[in-house]
Amino acid sequence: MISRITLRLRMIVLFCVVVGALMIGIYLAVYSTFVSGVDVTRFDRMQDRSRPLIALLQFPGGPEMIESLDLHSQSFEVFDDQGRPLYKSKGLGDRNLPQAGLTDRSHPVFATIPSSVGSIRVAAMPIEVQGKPAWFVLAERTTTIDSIEARFRRKFMILGLIIIAVTALLATWYVMSSLQPIILLTKEAEQLTSRISATGRHQPSPKLPVHNPFDEVGRLATTFNFLFERLDSVLGQLQLFVSDAAHELRTPLAVLRGETQLLLSRAHSPAEYRQTLQTLDSELAAMGRIIEGLFTLSMADAGQLRLQEDDVHLDEILDESCGIAAPLTREKNIQLVKLGWNEQPFRGDQVMLRQLFLILIENAVKYSPCNRTIWVDLKKVEGRPTVTVADEGIGISEQDLPHIFKRFYRAAPQPSEGVRSGGLGLAIAQAIVEAHHGSITCESTKGAGSRFLVSFEVTQEAKISETSTTIR
Repeated sequence: MISRITLRLRMIVLFCVVVGALMIGIYLAVYSTFVSGVDVTRFDRMQDRSRPLIALLQFPGGPEMIESLDLHSQSFEVFDDQGRPLYKSKGLGDRNLPQAGLTDRSHPVFATIPSSVGSIRVAAMPIEVQGKPAWFVLAERTTTIDSIEARFRRKFMILGLIIIAVTALLATWYVMSSLQPIILLTKEAEQLTSRISATGRHQPSPKLPVHNPFDEVGRLATTFNFLFERLDSVLGQLQLFVSDAAHELRTPLAVLRGETQLLLSRAHSPAEYRQTLQTLDSELAAMGRIIEGLFTLSMADAGQLRLQEDDVHLDEILDESCGIAAPLTREKNIQLVKLGWNEQPFRGDQVMLRQLFLILIENAVKYSPCNRTIWVDLKKVEGRPTVTVADEGIGISEQDLPHIFKRFYRAAPQPSEGVRSGGLGLAIAQAIVEAHHGSITCESTKGAGSRFLVSFEVTQEAKISETSTTIR
């Protein structure tokens, strides 16, 4: 039920409850202090009035004189130690004053006792009359003091209600003024959210107004703006990704459909059938690479790219990758130079590392003219295993260099139809490197070639393996 109440109402109620509790605490403290102070003052006054009367009882003829006294607002009575009345003031008549706890003679007794004429205040003091123990009891009505206390309670209650009402008004004003920027911010956010329609069409979101970037609301608006920027970027990339993926898959599908229709249109010779089937197989392989690359990237985006970590050697995997790429280098008469490698233990996924090195080497072959050289190096740079693949290819321009790791982004034109690229290789390479907690960078000059550097972190297992290898 409380969760359905708005934050504004809960804050206002909280203000009022806190102020009300403080008022009650202040009232109890002030009232108790006031009442105890009045009681002490009244008791001292009654003791002062009792002393002349008690002194009069000690003189001969004093009891007769004291019984003739008719006090205006007070009455007194003297009891013996057994509680029998001895003397009383004239105004009491046949009535007797209450004997409130007349047992302990070590100190006076002070109490308020209800009676037929209302509550009375009684002060009983131990005395001696003619050498015998007795009690002198002085009583007075509490009507005047009770009325003062009642007025005090009434005025304090009225004052408390006024303070709570004023607090409620101030709390309402303060809460409304404090939450107004958040309300406006919420409306702006709702309007921006509505720009993303159910059909998926997306428009770039304008920024929320930030009136004060240093207070809580300003920081919240700044965070929202950052969130919307990231959302715009993600949605834009998603739309571009879907568009590029559709475009890349459309090409092999069109080739497959065309070749299939050609086969069905008329009879062909066995050689023509073989050539057509080879074309179909090539296009199916291209589609398979694209789909496999999309799957790998989607797993990486979801943080579910699982590595089968084993103790491996980077030099062996790199050498195997060079061997797999050798047929491509022979076709273009490209020399693949392996620089001075050292044995490099590592802990990682052997299959993914091989795929990473193949992507870099095959890209270098694809975008290098015939009769050129590709250098593959493996060494430690600042204690980190670093693989370098450099070529003498067409290079990458400064404008394209920051975007080469994006999906379906191709900085260079297709070198030939036989080695058509899907534009996912470097994106997959970056995902594999990041899954191994490494980094990949590229240095390139247009028309002079490119140089890719992959740097890995050395895990503790790799350090242990390296140590044991050195000992052997």
